[in-house]
Parts: sequence; structure tokens; C-alpha cells
Amino acid sequence: MRATPFEDASRIQIPKSEFRSMLSNILKNNRELGESIGEHEDTGDQITSEMNRIRMLSTKERLDFYVEHRVDDQRLWYTKKAAYNKRMHKRWFIALIAAQFLALTSVLLRIAFPEWELWPTDVFVVIASFAIGWMQIKKFSELASAYSLTAQEIGIIRNQSEDIETESALSEYTNNAELAFSREHTQWAARQHT
Repeated sequence: MRATPFEDASRIQIPKSEFRSMLSNILKNNRELGESIGEHEDTGDQITSEMNRIRMLSTKERLDFYVEHRVDDQRLWYTKKAAYNKRMHKRWFIALIAAQFLALTSVLLRIAFPEWELWPTDVFVVIASFAIGWMQIKKFSELASAYSLTAQEIGIIRNQSEDIETESALSEYTNNAELAFSREHTQWAARQHT
């Protein structure tokens, strides 16, 4: 993209070298990535011919490419994740209400028919407790809100692309967009450890 920190240089080798150095530092600082990277037979070139081709495009063409292949992809991903978590919250909430209703019904029937010996009240209470615990562990509602908010923020970022005309504006735009993407990822990682 020729954006910060890999702007134009007198020789293409300079930003390529800086990019390789950055990747090396990431791998050194995150050794656990080796396990997931190792699952892939071929990780391919780190700097591809497609990356070089895109780097040579005009500012407008690079902006269009970035918006379509990065901003729109991120917005779609966050929108899908928000919808998925909202749907899962709704399903588990319905399961919780159904289990509580069945437990209450079982208690009332037990009062009405005390001569019956087997009542599944405990089973329904356990199911309701499990549903509550699962909803709290998975944080469906919280994630749906966070992902929806991020999708909205990305929508605003997308609209800002209409104002981009210069190299420096494109660089600032991509930097701000990437900061927004990484901010949500950082918040997600923090939620996983709480």
C-alpha cells in the first residue's frame, strides 16, 4: 500500500527489508505462533508478486483495493460475528427460559400430584443453571455489542475513504483503519483472559 511505515523509498528493497524485519520480530516475540503456522504445508512468500503489483498502482487504485479487500472484509467479518453472537445469545436465553418454565411446571405438578415419584425438576434446574453459566462464559451479548460497535466504526472509516486524494492521506487513512481493527482485537484478547 506504500503506507506507514512502508512508504516510498529510493529503492524498493528498503521497505521490503523493513517488512521482513518486522515479520521476524513478530515471530520472535510470539513463538507460540509456530504451532498454528506449522499446520500449513506452505506459508508461501512473505512478499508476493501481488503485493508488489498493488504497491505500483496509483493512489486511487490502491485506495479502492484497500477499501474493497481490507475495510469491507473487516466490516463484513465483524457484522457476521455480531449477528452470530446475537443469535447464540437469543438461543441460549430461550433455552434458559424453557428450562426454568419446565422446572416450575414440574414443581407445580409435583404439588398437584404428590403420589407420583419421578419428577425431572432437578434435571430442568441443572439445564437452566448450565444455560446461565454458558451464556456468561461465552459472553454472547457482550461480544454482539462489541462486534456491532466495531462494524459501525468501520462503516465510518469506510466513508472517510471518499476524502482521500494524496499519498499522505492514504497512509494516514490506512494507519487509522488498522489501528481500529487492532484495537478491537486487543480488547477481544483482554476479554479472553478475564
